[in-house]
Order: sequence, then structure tokens, then C-alpha cells
Amino acid sequence: MIQGTFDISIDTMKYHRRGTVALKSNEGTIEAELQASDLEPMYFTGTCEDKDFVIEGSGEFGLHGHVDFTAKGNVWGNSIDIKCESNVGPITIFGTRISTAAGEFKSSHEYMMAASRAEFSATDNTMYSGLFSDGS
Repeated sequence: MIQGTFDISIDTMKYHRRGTVALKSNEGTIEAELQASDLEPMYFTGTCEDKDFVIEGSGEFGLHGHVDFTAKGNVWGNSIDIKCESNVGPITIFGTRISTAAGEFKSSHEYMMAASRAEFSATDNTMYSGLFSDGS
């Protein structure tokens, strides 16, 4: 299901921001509400099919100023992954669904960021528990 609200990380060449994106889909159309630290809420529309979507738009993005972009993303399970091509370079957005339907999903933002920057220590193995043969 593509609809939902996601706790996200936004990575650009200049900065990293946290925020949320809420998606609503209806008959091949998608609406997105982006809220990120230090930015006014932004609203975009695009097209979607199954779990994939494309949004072309523009907006004022703080340090970057006016940004024109094409965002291609997908939702799989409780994860969202978006790759943007823009006039300021590549933008990557990733995150996890926020939900109360079956109990609150704990945000894994800190674990995702540590993994993306290879900053895990021996005690930060919660995310990978049970994946390795030694149980770490």
C-alpha cells in the first residue's frame, strides 16, 4: 500500500534533514505533503502505479533556494525509498512508515543514518539482531 505517513531522512550534497512525508493515492494520482525541519510544509502531485510513483515539481528548499526536481520512488512494506534528480544535484529520501493501526512502529532513523555512514559499534546491533550466525 502506497498511502501513509513516513518518518524520513533527506540527504543532499549540502545537508541532511529529518521530516515526514504523507502520501495519498487515488486512481493513478498521488498527493504528497512534505514537512522537514526548517522548511514550510510543501505539497506536490504526481502519478502512481502499484507501489511506484513519480512526482515532478519545484519548491523553495532553504539553503538550496529554488529547486526543480523529478522524484521517482516506491513503497515496499513499511519502507519508502525516493531518488530525486534536481538542478542542485541528487537527493535521496528514505524512511519508515508511521502507523498506529497495529501498534506504533518505532522510528529507525538513527539506525538508518548510522548504517548509511557505517557508524555502527558492537553495541548498536538492534537493527541486525539475528542476521548474523553469532547472533550479533
